[in-house]
Amino acid sequence: MTKRKSTVKLLTLLVFTALIVAACVNDTSYPGTMNVIEADQVLSQMEGAVVIDARGQEAYDKGHLEGAVSLSPAELVTDVPVPSTLAPKEQVEAVLGSKGIDQNTTLYVYDDNMGVSAARIWWTVKVYSPQQTVQIVNGGASALVNAGAPLSADATVLPETTYEAQEADTSIIATYEEVKALSEAPQDDVKILDVRSAAEYAAGYIPTAINYAHTKNLYSDGTFMSSRDLGLFYKDLGLSKDDEIILYCKSSFRAAQTYALLDEAGYSNLKIYDGAWLEWEQQGAPATPVEQAVPVTQQEGS
Repeated sequence: MTKRKSTVKLLTLLVFTALIVAACVNDTSYPGTMNVIEADQVLSQMEGAVVIDARGQEAYDKGHLEGAVSLSPAELVTDVPVPSTLAPKEQVEAVLGSKGIDQNTTLYVYDDNMGVSAARIWWTVKVYSPQQTVQIVNGGASALVNAGAPLSADATVLPETTYEAQEADTSIIATYEEVKALSEAPQDDVKILDVRSAAEYAAGYIPTAINYAHTKNLYSDGTFMSSRDLGLFYKDLGLSKDDEIILYCKSSFRAAQTYALLDEAGYSNLKIYDGAWLEWEQQGAPATPVEQAVPVTQQEGS
């Protein structure tokens, strides 16, 4: 082989290798993971599983993945003594059982609000049934449509069953007393993470809390950032995978989305302050305002 031909062959090989590496770097899907599942995987793995549409009844009635059941996270909360906090065991058992779900059912959950509603259901199941397989659909309803999901306006009603929950896993729930103590006496290896918008944070936040809005966990196309990218951003924020991280928002729905993604990225010592900002204000606890106002955005919510 001539020197020229060898050079051309080498260059071609290098270009081909570079393209493969680039493809791998840009692959932001979540194949074979714990908490997140791709839309096309859902469509190929629906047999024996239950798909939950977490968008709410109105959106469900207009059209949903064929075979999906409607379950809003609002059905799994209580308003006493704090609005939108985790429902008691008996309520969760009754609601899930009425949907034809038991503790051994594999669950895939989707929504249309950046994984917030789906993640809240995911976290509720994690609290009461840690061993159950439950995954959030990456990209939500739009990803399912793009994957060619069959749609229907007919409600799916599964035979009622019995859901047997465990006692709540309090190791992943932070209490008001715990958060207040940390706000008064910070610890280097414990971080409080506020996932509300910058505008909400500017109006007041739990002392010592770091702000990183849940919207930053997504790419511009609405899919979740890869675990690699999330790890880099949260490392820059000053969070170590060895830290205990307590997350909150207004009512800790958005916090559940961040929890699921951080857990996926290897942050294993996580808690959600379920009472969240609503309880903090209700208790009349001190709040730190940001001195310089931040422009109001449209990303406020639960």
